[in-house]
Amino acid sequence: MRDIITIDKFLSVWIVFYSIGYLLKIFPYNPLILLAMAIAFFIIASIIIIYYHNKNSNLLYFFIINSIFKIPLFAMVYLQNKKITDYDILFTFYIVIFYIIYIEIRGDDIFCIYRDLVLFIINENDGRIPQIFYHGKKFI
Repeated sequence: MRDIITIDKFLSVWIVFYSIGYLLKIFPYNPLILLAMAIAFFIIASIIIIYYHNKNSNLLYFFIINSIFKIPLFAMVYLQNKKITDYDILFTFYIVIFYIIYIEIRGDDIFCIYRDLVLFIINENDGRIPQIFYHGKKFI
């Protein structure tokens, strides 16, 4: 059996959960920069995936997962029209640093995680399987 990339290893999952908490007024710091980073990765990865698209690609899966969560959350946070403060920038920095440390403690590499994700989306026979896809495939 191939390795699975667990859901906790994706920074974008952290960003989505935090953003929902922010919209529910549970968390105080604006996640707009984090959401912009997640969407930037989505756009860059999409360009690479489209370029290498083939019959084994999971392009639709990638677009659906990213479009359902990241884009609507970005729009909702943006429409709140709250300015980004120095504290929001500092919080963004701390989250990214904490994520890097967490991944290192878990014995993985950020570059490898996202490379394997893109490889898997391009061709489901390559890279590691994202956990959400592995479990979602059982229901399809």
